[in-house]
Amino acid sequence: MANGGGFVLDSDWYWRIFEGDARFDDAPGKTAARDILWPLAGLAKGRFALDDVAVDPDGDGVRFRIADHPVAICCRGLRLDQFVASINDALAAAELDVRFAIVESRRYELSGVLVGKDDAVRGRIARGTLPPEPNAPGDR
Repeated sequence: MANGGGFVLDSDWYWRIFEGDARFDDAPGKTAARDILWPLAGLAKGRFALDDVAVDPDGDGVRFRIADHPVAICCRGLRLDQFVASINDALAAAELDVRFAIVESRRYELSGVLVGKDDAVRGRIARGTLPPEPNAPGDR
């Protein structure tokens, strides 16, 4: 079950997933921060802290904190589903009971949502992305 709605991703992501090319390429850190992390921080507000979002000086990655746990992800060439998995690893490490998923909210539209870690959302996961894992990091 989605918690508190979600945020709509740029339509370019829909087509990149559909075409099998959902990777961060040009300005990967800036894209990850703008398209995913800043909206996710707004969605998380009142539930947990996702803050200190910053693009690495070389522009290839991002750094942020989830509930006082520092996170760094190198985004250059990274697939979107790998980025989502990294966020979910950080949520699990912070011992939070939510996971992040990208779902098809409408035809040709994707939304980023928070789901309970044990909720099944497999039927609405965007094509080309993996559903959030309910297991602890490293169990994949």
